[in-house]
Amino acid sequence: MKKLLLLLLIATEVLPVLARIDKEQSDRDSTIYKNVNLNEIEVISSPKSETRFFEFPGSISIIGEKKLERQHIMSLKGLSSIAPNLYIPDYGSKLISSIYIRGIGSRINSPAVGLNVDNVPYLDKSSFDFDFMDIEKIEILRGPQGTLYGRNTMAGLINIYTKSPFDYQGTKIKAGYGNYNTWNAALSHSHKINEYVAFSVSGKYRKNDGYFKNIATGKNSGSTEVAGGRAQIYIKINPRLKINLTSDFEYNDQDGYPYQMFDKKKDIRYPINYNDRSSYDRKLSTSSILLQYIHDRYIMNSITGYQFLKDNMHMDQDFTPLSVFTLQQKQKQDAITQEITFKSTTDKNLQWVAGVFGFYSHLRTDGPVNFKEDGLKYMIEDNVNSIFENINGLPVQLGLKVQSPNLYINGIYKTPTFGLAVFKQMTYNNLFIKNLSGTIGLRLDYEHTKINHHTFIDEPFISDFNIILPPSMGGRAISIPVSVPLSVDGKDKMNTWELLPKFELKYKFNSRYFIYASVARGYRSGGYNFQMFSNIVQEQLRSKMITEILNKVPQRFKPMLPDLSHLTNNQTDVNNSIRYKPEHSWNYEIGGRADLWNRRLGIDFSVFYIDCRNQQISIVDGFGRTTKNSGHSASKGSEISVRLSPVNNLQLTAAYGYTHATFISNEDGNKGNYVPFAPKHTLALAGNYTIEIKKNWLDYIFINAEYAGRGKTFWTESNDVAQNFYGLLNGDLTFQKNNIDLSIWGKNLLNKRYQAFYFETMNAENLKENNGFMQLGRPITFGVDITLKF
Repeated sequence: MKKLLLLLLIATEVLPVLARIDKEQSDRDSTIYKNVNLNEIEVISSPKSETRFFEFPGSISIIGEKKLERQHIMSLKGLSSIAPNLYIPDYGSKLISSIYIRGIGSRINSPAVGLNVDNVPYLDKSSFDFDFMDIEKIEILRGPQGTLYGRNTMAGLINIYTKSPFDYQGTKIKAGYGNYNTWNAALSHSHKINEYVAFSVSGKYRKNDGYFKNIATGKNSGSTEVAGGRAQIYIKINPRLKINLTSDFEYNDQDGYPYQMFDKKKDIRYPINYNDRSSYDRKLSTSSILLQYIHDRYIMNSITGYQFLKDNMHMDQDFTPLSVFTLQQKQKQDAITQEITFKSTTDKNLQWVAGVFGFYSHLRTDGPVNFKEDGLKYMIEDNVNSIFENINGLPVQLGLKVQSPNLYINGIYKTPTFGLAVFKQMTYNNLFIKNLSGTIGLRLDYEHTKINHHTFIDEPFISDFNIILPPSMGGRAISIPVSVPLSVDGKDKMNTWELLPKFELKYKFNSRYFIYASVARGYRSGGYNFQMFSNIVQEQLRSKMITEILNKVPQRFKPMLPDLSHLTNNQTDVNNSIRYKPEHSWNYEIGGRADLWNRRLGIDFSVFYIDCRNQQISIVDGFGRTTKNSGHSASKGSEISVRLSPVNNLQLTAAYGYTHATFISNEDGNKGNYVPFAPKHTLALAGNYTIEIKKNWLDYIFINAEYAGRGKTFWTESNDVAQNFYGLLNGDLTFQKNNIDLSIWGKNLLNKRYQAFYFETMNAENLKENNGFMQLGRPITFGVDITLKF
């Protein structure tokens, strides 16, 4: 905190000096340069805030439609590093959307970064990764947003806004082709019927054949096909009342997961080589109703959202050519959200926003796990027999022979969740002195989560327990058939109350320079680990098998057996095993913003310190990955963004973030280690230059280049596997004539090879060690798009 206060004092001294220098420079340059818009009039507009980008007292980045098109950003994963300390690794399927800001994030279960689309919150990470369509702009807010937005925004918030048919009219057709047999097509039409009614409809399609080959099947891994559409109708009933209706749908079908074994000790990467089916398909539909009423003193907004998600994932869980075990996960979710907000509109010093929010989500997850022949041999039969072999002094030989062809464990998990919240935030301008404003906000969140679980096998698990007598007793073998049914049923619930305060001070030197300091609390919801049930069933299987053996062994042979009674006690507390607690943080931040050189140069900066308790970490646990609370961590760092237009038609941007996130305490002995999936550095350098041709055959040429870098990133809590800093070069060249654009684009133009993801899972052949797997980042991709507007 002393360092933060020191930086604040320095900022109060430096910015006025810059202001005087800039004024002198502006007077000299005003006759030479045109005034250039560098986001200073961009409006952050939502039911909770309406202010110019420049005046927003917080860490925020805004990406407009043109930048999305020029950088060929198709989904959330394309935003990684575009804003300081934003990291969204691109791996797996659309089921996976791991978003990290300032070292805080989530791989599975509850997100740490929220997502709103047209002010409708997306509650589940499974719905985050969708293809963009008709996007007007994207806002990336860094730091806790819990006071206004509530649960699961402890690291930040991404707001996506689509185009209004009142502001955009006409038809747009786009089609393109790229390497790896990548096709894309989109069609949109917006029409304003009159001053009161406007509508838009759009559709999209994209496919590619995947970037990597699975040598076990001879087919590409990671092919994707996406199709969807959107419809909107906006109605202005009168000058004070309007209603917006929106509905969209997306279907995607993906094949495989391009995970390849990686030996971290030898630093050797092996080819993708697994034999069982791996795929993901999803149907996602979202609808919303916005009702807005404008009063003389306030604006009332009511936003109702409904989202339906149905997906199906198949995964070769061992990712080897062995038939060990597979996982299927089917989700069906219905989610409803309702928010009503009131926002002041008067010119008084006191500005306020208040509201209520509620949601209900019902999620059913079917998660069957199928242990196949190799899995039964290595993980059950060989494992049990190795225990018997290591028992010294036995007068008999003991052995287990599995007879069941497989062990198919069904799992049905129903998790209804609902929540309520009330919040208010007030800002008082000219507090004590002119140009000093103070903000205080508070939110009360209540969340209720239940789980009803049923894990079972359809048929009893059958095996033979063999006793081979010594020669002195005849040397014969006795086989005892063992048949074990399995079932784990139960329910649990969690109730959480959270207070989420925010305090902020802002001092405005003039219309082009200000500094701010803020303190805010955030939280991420607790929940349940479905993956834990396979481990629990395995423990129950062991216990019941030993009990059945002891019951069936003839009395005369029992004295010859070792004491196995300790293996019959299955005392697992199921609810405590599957439950993990909410994660909390306090965020301390100081920053500022300045427009210099006659508004040709814009600078944003911030420093932050985050104290995170009960941090949720994804770990390897038996037959899958689970979330656990892993102690106490601290994240500190800085961010700076620069926007520069040195001459007309040239725009340069730079965004750099530094994060130092480490464990202060850790249950697994990793104190002092870096928090995984938190890059130390993120860097984005971009330039866009417009060449005016104005000939019969061509009007403009747009040249865009981007360099995106990130790292070093540790993949494990023990910090024994990491990806060093690397950078990707991307580019776009667009030719425009009237309403036709022809774009030639490329991603990772230097064909940089890097790890996009690393994880560990159980090694069936050696249960004492885990297998490591990684996914390479996408290789060089390129293509051409043509766009027609009329």
